[in-house]
Amino acid sequence: MIEESIGRADRTLKELLEDAWAGLTAAVKEGRHEWHLPVISTTTSDGWPSARVVVLRGVWPETPEGPTISCHTDVRSEKVRELGFESGGSRPMAWTFYERGRKVQLRVRGETKVHANDDVSNEAWSRTPTTSRRCYMAPHGPSGRLDSWHPNLPDAWRASVPDEASSEAGRANFAVIRTQISRLERLELHHDGHVRSAWVWDGANLIDSTWLAP
Repeated sequence: MIEESIGRADRTLKELLEDAWAGLTAAVKEGRHEWHLPVISTTTSDGWPSARVVVLRGVWPETPEGPTISCHTDVRSEKVRELGFESGGSRPMAWTFYERGRKVQLRVRGETKVHANDDVSNEAWSRTPTTSRRCYMAPHGPSGRLDSWHPNLPDAWRASVPDEASSEAGRANFAVIRTQISRLERLELHHDGHVRSAWVWDGANLIDSTWLAP
């Protein structure tokens, strides 16, 4: 047990941050990676926390604006309103990732902007397969009230995948959520001593890195 603790103590903050980026980058492509399905948290207009699971779609450890991560959503969803899309601004948002095998949690936060009908969303749409595009062809906006159950899939494509031309009907509802990371925390659980650390950015500049008490 003592040898395990010493091994953990030998790792540097730089190495732990590199581990976080490596895991996040892998999770974008690997559907079975446990960080592939993070929880994002916003705040409703009346001040309530609002959390849901999304699919991690993009990770950029270095950009001119700073480290960035993204997911996709329907522009009609409540989270889009909660992120200030209608005003054209940005809002704070938090992401939570947990990898059960290694017992590693990441908490990420930063200013978040919704992109729809712009270069960012159009580029992401071009890489979205028709199996996923079908979701954005939904006749009802997410969270809308229904008189009875409905799968919220287009009638013509309930049992099949649309062809590419038909799938373009979903483009108007497609949006990308991008968070410019200002803080990332990593927590690794061990029965003989947890390992917790944090990094802070001002834009593209890493301005602080520190160990934290677990």
